[in-house]
Amino acid sequence: MEVAKAIKERRSIRKFTDQKVTGDEINQLLEAARLAPSGLNAQPWRFKVIQNRDDIFWLSREATKGQRWVGGANVVFICCADLSRYLEDAGASVRLLRDSGMLPPEMLAGIEEYVQKTKDASSELLRYAAAANCSIAIAQMMLQAVELGLGTCWIGMYEEDAIKKRFDIPEHMAIIALLAAGRPGEAPGPRPRKALEEIVF
Repeated sequence: MEVAKAIKERRSIRKFTDQKVTGDEINQLLEAARLAPSGLNAQPWRFKVIQNRDDIFWLSREATKGQRWVGGANVVFICCADLSRYLEDAGASVRLLRDSGMLPPEMLAGIEEYVQKTKDASSELLRYAAAANCSIAIAQMMLQAVELGLGTCWIGMYEEDAIKKRFDIPEHMAIIALLAAGRPGEAPGPRPRKALEEIVF
């Protein structure tokens, strides 16, 4: 499938069939995330894959503010950012670039300044930076799902503390989003989109 076709055909699916998502398909979605670009190649994304029916049902209640449709998903990915490794991995990339001699001095100085500012940033700003990277990985999963004939829906409303407790997610892992997936049980049309003239200035 061409990327342009996947982009045009992607929909937020909230109704799924009972047909299973295979282990191979789950791995293909995770591989799409693994190959995503990230700032300084830090790759902060981490995923917990939820397939147990009782756990998915639990997620469809208070954990997602009563989004009952989540219970019909075949698999839910808990998409996290590893804040404990984010700076360390970004720093390792900077050292690699510095030692390779590939970058001009002024560009390297700018990157090192950026990393230093990030080290001094608040935990909320650090979370925001890591979340931007994770969002790219999740978007790639959603497009890969289209090619596989799967439907997905991004879930941004959830109780982070309750989910961490239920699934033993460490404190340094920030939950960025949940991604529900399964075989589509509906075929919604495209949602309204702003005209090109409205988004380019």
